[in-house]
Amino acid sequence: MKPTNKERLFWWLLVPALAAVLVALAIMQYRWSNQVSAATKAQMQSSLQTSMTGFRQDLSREIGAACLELRSAADGSGAVRSAQINQQFRHWQQTAAHPGLVEQVYLWRYSYGEDGPLLRVDSSRDQLENVEWPAGFDPLHENLQGMSSVFNWSPSFNRAADGGQRQRAGGRQDRHGNSQARPGGPPADPFLPWFVDQSIPAIVYPLRQRTAAGDADVAPAITWIIIKLNSSVLEKEIFPELAQKYFRGRAGLDYHVAVLAGRSGRERVIYSSDSNFAEQRDGVFDGAMNLFGNPFRRPESQDSGPDAFPRLGRNSPPLASRPPQLDDRRSAGADRLVRFEPLQRSREEGVWQIVVKHRTGSVEAAVSALRRRHLIASFGVLVLLAITMAMVMITSQRARRLAALQMNFVAGVSHELRTPLAVISSAAENIAHGVVADQQQMARYGASILKQTRQLSQLVEQVLVFATTQQKQGHYQLRPVDVAQVIDAALENTAGMTAAAGVTVERHVDPGLPPVAADFAALAQCLQNLITNAIKYGGEGRWMGIRATARRENGAVREVEVTVEDRGIGISPQEIKQIFEPFYRSPAVAGSNVHGTGLGLPLARTVIEAMRGRLTVASEPGKGSAFTVHLVLAAGLRLPDEEAALNDADRIAGEAAGYYP
Repeated sequence: MKPTNKERLFWWLLVPALAAVLVALAIMQYRWSNQVSAATKAQMQSSLQTSMTGFRQDLSREIGAACLELRSAADGSGAVRSAQINQQFRHWQQTAAHPGLVEQVYLWRYSYGEDGPLLRVDSSRDQLENVEWPAGFDPLHENLQGMSSVFNWSPSFNRAADGGQRQRAGGRQDRHGNSQARPGGPPADPFLPWFVDQSIPAIVYPLRQRTAAGDADVAPAITWIIIKLNSSVLEKEIFPELAQKYFRGRAGLDYHVAVLAGRSGRERVIYSSDSNFAEQRDGVFDGAMNLFGNPFRRPESQDSGPDAFPRLGRNSPPLASRPPQLDDRRSAGADRLVRFEPLQRSREEGVWQIVVKHRTGSVEAAVSALRRRHLIASFGVLVLLAITMAMVMITSQRARRLAALQMNFVAGVSHELRTPLAVISSAAENIAHGVVADQQQMARYGASILKQTRQLSQLVEQVLVFATTQQKQGHYQLRPVDVAQVIDAALENTAGMTAAAGVTVERHVDPGLPPVAADFAALAQCLQNLITNAIKYGGEGRWMGIRATARRENGAVREVEVTVEDRGIGISPQEIKQIFEPFYRSPAVAGSNVHGTGLGLPLARTVIEAMRGRLTVASEPGKGSAFTVHLVLAAGLRLPDEEAALNDADRIAGEAAGYYP
């Protein structure tokens, strides 16, 4: 059945519309993927910035706790006593998470023109002892001398110290405006940081000792607290813990983390979460932040030299004129961050930096990989949707075609039923009305009725067998069968049709053919269907051939082939694949006087395949067709009789062995 113009128009409109929908969805998926990737990248960068800030702040808290504890050992005049600082040092060690962080504490007093001794805090003996400046401390000593000179005469430092006293006194002043400081803490400059010498590493802080009233022209003494940090604790305990805390994912660290010191291209690795990352770093990181000082100032732009803030000289600007840095702010609550500023010895030294790089190579690479996965998943869904739409369209077309075939089948069966019923009805009516008078005429009418009845029985049987095969695979009792006997039975059953059509039958069976594994009745019915088709569609040739031959490989018989051939109208190449579909009839014969149901070939093929064989066809329009049944040999197959015999033998052997009661 050919589709109508309306159906063609419907499909011509539907297919482009569905294709346009798929293209629009693909474009939307691509844009959505770009937007999601951009949002993901921004989120990852923001999260990375937050993690680096948390790393920096936790490090400042860890070091700042020791700084605040030791600074509180100074009394109201700014002097530090051995008992107080030892007590505070021991108290910090008892409460600190990493008591080994502080390796040693020193005090150094400097008055203008007078370089005091270096005192080491001996917590075991609760005293201060004079020591020589340790190796590597000489640059720090020089730095502190220059800074002390500035602090001695800096008005901003004096104002800051007085302001700190007023803060600790609760803001109380006498009637002359002088502050009334309470004892119990050192003067503090709200803008004065702790200084970090990262090469040692050490933390230093100046305490200005108050001068007596009227001694304004006398330079005050400066006491420096010097805290030497343990590099091993930083590298093996604190940095790894902070890396795990802020950069850990589900399967370990999401980022390579390192702490570097020095200028670009000449960095020194202080800590690295991955040795390969430290060795193969290319200077391109997903994030970098200074651990001390301004968090975002590049190391190359850090101040250094005689006029820089960390190395203060006599001509340096006042401290109070310097704006507070980003990390001057204190976190909410009681936990406060101590401000740290780096002391640089030279431009080559640089500051400590935390640098991070995503394990996939970069955040951009991670986002790109995620975007590729999203695109693959999205377009996979679209491809699946397109396949589903195509399958729905194909299925609907096949359903429409099957419905048309079923309608043709109903029409064909109705026609096949109507002819014999009409003959039977007419013959029965003539007999009932006494039209048939003599015995010879009665016998002729009886033979006609018998013939039409058999035709009806065959038609009904064919439909029932087809319905059975559609429900489930037919089960046939395969036994050794002689092919010649099956061919003779099929020719005998179709002898009347052959004689009526005037068809010449040519039979040939190779001698010595081995038995085949088949069901005799089912195989005879299949050959009968093929013979019937050869007679129907044999055309003017009036010839049909049936032959049985053996197919050999390497001299041995592999299978037996039974071929039914005619010289009729043939089958076009386009219809070869459709003739085995149920209800299908060629348009060339559907409108002719050749009747049929379209079930003969599908039924034959189903039965042959159920017997482990196959049915093939070779045809050429105008020259005829040849249908070949390929049958397997009975040799090598376990047939029902053999299985029963084997089962009986097994049972007897089992009883003899005592396995069965």
